[in-house]
Amino acid sequence: MTLSTLLSVLSIVLYLAAGVIFAREFFVKHSGHLRYASYALMLAATAHLFVLILATQGHQNEQLSLTFVSALLAWLITVTMFVANRFIRNLVFLPIVCFFSAVFVLLHYIFPATTGISLNMSIGLVSHILLSLIAFGVLGISTLYACQLSFINYQLKHKSKMMLHSALPPLMSVESILYKLMSLGSILLLVALVSGFVFVPNMFADGYAHKTILSTIALITFVIALGAHYTIGLKARSAVIFNIVGVVLLGLGYFGSRVVREWLLS
Repeated sequence: MTLSTLLSVLSIVLYLAAGVIFAREFFVKHSGHLRYASYALMLAATAHLFVLILATQGHQNEQLSLTFVSALLAWLITVTMFVANRFIRNLVFLPIVCFFSAVFVLLHYIFPATTGISLNMSIGLVSHILLSLIAFGVLGISTLYACQLSFINYQLKHKSKMMLHSALPPLMSVESILYKLMSLGSILLLVALVSGFVFVPNMFADGYAHKTILSTIALITFVIALGAHYTIGLKARSAVIFNIVGVVLLGLGYFGSRVVREWLLS
């Protein structure tokens, strides 16, 4: 068994264990076990990180693979949500994040990345790629917060007893973090697009045109949502719709052609 395989298996098992414990704590309310879930998640994320590091060794191509990017984004979102949980409780989504990370690590193992960021790439191009990934991750997290905001708002309107559960954070705190994340993600996406026009020879060439167009439409979607929020107010359900539409557009722009090329045509 190779080191990469061992780390992948360890990460998957620990993610699943953490997800089960987090889910159990939310529904059963045994807070004494939360520390075990946190330890498992930290170890899983550490193993996940080393899997990604090993996957980048020895590659000389500039094209990032679908499975590598998916696993990297999963790691970024997982770590961010775990850190955020220290300040505002995210037990609603931590189990989901854990399970999805386990799935992406498994997909990365089954369909291993054959390419990675090359040392021969220019700093500008690497910055463009990293900014795009970080923007996608931040906006993906904002989508989770939008769903959480809608869920809490629904519980409040229906005077659910679940609101007595300490795992659910205050509505205003979630709303504040949501729009801060949307603003940060939109700024990062704008900078990523601008850096692309600066460092990529032709952003509308074959292979880039659909990414540029869909990313631009996604940015416009988030800007409209933010503008509506700060001017006339935006309902929780509308926030969810805007976030999902924006993230789906980004996902199609970045992953659409790669799904066909790497999975369906391979």
